[in-house]
Amino acid sequence: MSDEHSAWERPLSRRGFIGGAAALLAAAGTGRAGDAFAALGEAEQAGTLYYYNWAQYVNPKTYAAFTKATGIKVKKGFYDSNETLHAKLRGGARGYDLVCPTGYLTKVLIAEKRLMPLDWSKLPNVRKNIDPSFQKRSDDPKDRYSVVKDWGTTGFMYRTDKVKERPKSWREFFTLVKKNGRRLAMVDSSPEVIGSIARMLGYSYNTESPSQLDKVKRELFALKPHLLMLHSFNYDTRIAKGDAWFGLGWNGDGLALMGKVPAQYVVAREGGEIWIDYYNIPVGANNPEAAHAWIDFVYRPKNAALETSYTYYGSALKRSVLRTVLPKSIMNNPIVFPPAATLKKLETNKVSAKGTRLRERIWTEFKAS
Repeated sequence: MSDEHSAWERPLSRRGFIGGAAALLAAAGTGRAGDAFAALGEAEQAGTLYYYNWAQYVNPKTYAAFTKATGIKVKKGFYDSNETLHAKLRGGARGYDLVCPTGYLTKVLIAEKRLMPLDWSKLPNVRKNIDPSFQKRSDDPKDRYSVVKDWGTTGFMYRTDKVKERPKSWREFFTLVKKNGRRLAMVDSSPEVIGSIARMLGYSYNTESPSQLDKVKRELFALKPHLLMLHSFNYDTRIAKGDAWFGLGWNGDGLALMGKVPAQYVVAREGGEIWIDYYNIPVGANNPEAAHAWIDFVYRPKNAALETSYTYYGSALKRSVLRTVLPKSIMNNPIVFPPAATLKKLETNKVSAKGTRLRERIWTEFKAS
């Protein structure tokens, strides 16, 4: 119980890794996590939301506003990857009221019967304000288990004061990386890295072809001598400090970096990933009422604007609604809301379980080399 509870409320960067993640996974694997969270839920008052999420993925002001408006307290826990979240739920952890996996994992969790159906009568703001293009998606065609939280892109970033070149493609970016020593920082996530290299080679982001993945593997291993770090939260911090000059990561981190140092975030000419993260209520939630209340609260336009202004990730609210609440500097920013021509080049993660196993073998070998 103490190991599990210690993970909550730790200050981390967005999509951050906590030092105790290995211990948490071990607890989940033994089934102790489920018992621990059941006990924790009973001990806390009914008006508490247990929110397990990527780190720094909620505006701190939203927590306070939600509690003030509803009386519901929020206990926060963080994971570093979709795989960590999946392992926790698969290992039997219970008591989470709200989680935010990326689309491909939401689809898996639905198939594994690990999510509770939503009660749409408790989501009037969502029904009123959501952009129809973010409904009935392939991850959840009947909108039975999920509501879109945010969406964004995976691309590359670099320090414009450290390098004179201005890469526009994955090929140009990785060629430049190889000319500058160990200056590359990448998210520790196989879908993004392997998928991006696949696009550089002209393959689908979702390729599962063994021969194509062999070529991706060769390109990936060629980057190893130039890799400073693999990390899913402070890769951008190392770029800001000047330890790394190049990064492969997410648009919100890229735009935040641009506000700190001379830098640029780019969606590569060859294309890449567009990701969508969802609100899900796991089976075993202690307080699904609080989860519904949170989802509906952040779909109020002013609250949605608070979130987007903090994370720099795209909102799923109707554009006509967003324009009334979002600053023009964010509403018109192509890094936050890419133009249609850019979006056409992007793919969501649709790799099958078999393809994921192939990719994970490559990734494990790469990290161990």
